[in-house]
Amino acid sequence: MVRETKKLELKPVDDLAEEQAPVIRLGDKEGQQREKPVRLAMPESAQVSHRLDLPTRDEVESRTQQPGIEELIDRGADTDPDLVEQAWDKNSFHRQNVPWGWFILFGALIAAAIIWSLNGVKQADVHAKKIRVVTESIVGNDAREDREAGDLIDRIEAVTRKFFDTTDVNELSRLVRHPERVTPLIHAYYGGKAIPAQGIRRTEILQPVTLGSRGNFWMETVELANHETRNLLIEVLDSGEPRIDWETLVCYQPMKWDTFASERPASTTLDFRVYAEQDSFFSHEFSDSEVWNCFRLTALDSEETLFGYAKRTDQVSRDILEILNQSHGPRCSIIVRLSIPEGLQSRCGVVIEKMLSPRWLYLDPPDSRS
Repeated sequence: MVRETKKLELKPVDDLAEEQAPVIRLGDKEGQQREKPVRLAMPESAQVSHRLDLPTRDEVESRTQQPGIEELIDRGADTDPDLVEQAWDKNSFHRQNVPWGWFILFGALIAAAIIWSLNGVKQADVHAKKIRVVTESIVGNDAREDREAGDLIDRIEAVTRKFFDTTDVNELSRLVRHPERVTPLIHAYYGGKAIPAQGIRRTEILQPVTLGSRGNFWMETVELANHETRNLLIEVLDSGEPRIDWETLVCYQPMKWDTFASERPASTTLDFRVYAEQDSFFSHEFSDSEVWNCFRLTALDSEETLFGYAKRTDQVSRDILEILNQSHGPRCSIIVRLSIPEGLQSRCGVVIEKMLSPRWLYLDPPDSRS
């Protein structure tokens, strides 16, 4: 079987004549308007370029790239080189003379400072000498005061030891305060008997105290040979001699407090060292609280209690209230004059006639007429 062959022919294709398939763009109306292509119109005729014609070298005389040396020389003949250099960057460069006056001024100031420093050093030396003199004086005064304080302490301890070692009343009276007034009290207290020697084992406390406006008192605590502890108040006299306050040491009372409270001797007036605190026990003759102030009275190492009354209008009542207001506790230690009037019905009431001292110590001897 013979295959039939097809005759191949070339067919010319006209690209320009080929129809193109239409393109349809989907989109909204606004987008179509925004994306609508713009067709640029082609110029009807192509632009024609024009060539510039240059004259020939022969027609025009041209100059070299650099000017001739003659021209440079001629240009600089009338120019001052200094003026040209000074004109360079006039805003950043200014030529002026050296300010020698400022150097002279600075030199004068430095010289004045040196002179002032030397003068200050000299004055400092003088001031240092004065300080040294004052310091030596203070040190000397401190050393002298230390010696005097040491001597005073020695005298106080010597008097205290002698006081507790003596057994003679007359010897004892020379070591106490207010000997004229206190010596008869000492004789009455011991009843003519010898004083037992107690001796001191050691001094536990010795320090200065201020009583009222007096700064010449000392407080001393000693341990006796029998291991008892005693507290003493000591006054240093103007002569420098220490004197012991015997009344506060023994808490002297003209009568035992318990005896006075139980026996209640009528028409008796005595001075007692008591603790006082305000109270509200009004009875019998003292039942009117608008007229009387009431004070609870107790004594050292005693069990009995008395109630002292003073009229609100009396000075003694105001004095006791003032001391109570100034005290750090509900009671105060005072010396008062108490009396039991004849026919008094109150079994525990007494009249406070006068306050003799705001403490158990007399700074000055009490007036015997008061």
